[in-house]
Formats: sequence, C-alpha cells, structure tokens
Amino acid sequence: MATTTITKTNTEELPLRLTVAYDEKLHEKVSSRNCSDIQWRTKPNRSQYKYTEYLPVYDEVTKFLPLKPFEFNDRGLVANKDKPNLFSKDNPNLKVTKLTPLIGTEIRGLQLSQLNDLQKDELALLIAERGVVVFREQDFKDIGIEKQKEFGRYFGPLHIHVRPLDQASICKG
Repeated sequence: MATTTITKTNTEELPLRLTVAYDEKLHEKVSSRNCSDIQWRTKPNRSQYKYTEYLPVYDEVTKFLPLKPFEFNDRGLVANKDKPNLFSKDNPNLKVTKLTPLIGTEIRGLQLSQLNDLQKDELALLIAERGVVVFREQDFKDIGIEKQKEFGRYFGPLHIHVRPLDQASICKG
C-alpha cells in the first residue's frame, strides 16, 4: 500500500501517517467474470480521479478518545410539523416519494447543502418520523469537507466512531 505523510493543521503540527486503501500497483486491473473466462479492463489512473481527497485511508497513528456525554439539542423539536419550508410549493423540481407507508422517503430536487436553518430543522423532524430518507443528486462531494462538516455540526457535535480495537488500545494506555 502507498503511504502519504500529512501534517495536521492544529497547534501540535504532528506528522500523520496514512496508508491509502487504494494502491495503483495493486488495483491497475480488475477482473470480471463473463461465463467461464476472465476479462481484464484497466481502471482510470488515480491522478485523474477528481475526488482523491475522498479515497479511503488507514490512519496508522492517530488514536481517538471515546465520545464524552454531551447535551443533545434535537433540532426537530422546534420544526414546523407541516414542513412548509422543506417542502416548499415554490420548488417545481421537488419530488417526494414515500418508499413504504411507515419507513423511508426518497426526495429529489432538493439540495441539502443549500438548506436554511428552518429547512434543516424540518429535515431533522422528517428523518425522525420516517427513519430513512434518501436524497438524490446531491453536491456534497463538490462543496468540500469543511462545508460538509459545517452542515453536520448544525445537528450536533461531530465525533469519530472509534473501532472497538482502537477503544481497547486507548483503555490499556
């Protein structure tokens, strides 16, 4: 696997060793079975990939502390139950489809990155009511990681979901 060293942009400036989960040498060709024979096709060059910052990496150094308790402010509690801001009649592109009578909704024609606070509150309520909400054709990959985190922070503090192995190593010191 290829290794990249990145410097953290916080006050410590510690080097961070990351191993890219995708390695060009290992992933140049992909086999696909067609009946009994194997056909090879070349994958696009990684340097041509537009979203390289989203490729998975394995951080071999950083350890995260478990999430500490915090006061949760459910944004859906202050939302208008009719959701007139989220489901505006002024949006001709909006299409809302209930996937089942009780769970799941698909929404097209609504850009999450452009929602105002009232719409975000109504979104929180909708997700609480429907359990699963799918939004098609979003631009999150193009707005950048910082704007994505800003969107998430509206609903509560961001945290890392620590793998059990990482938690065990933290607890042992």
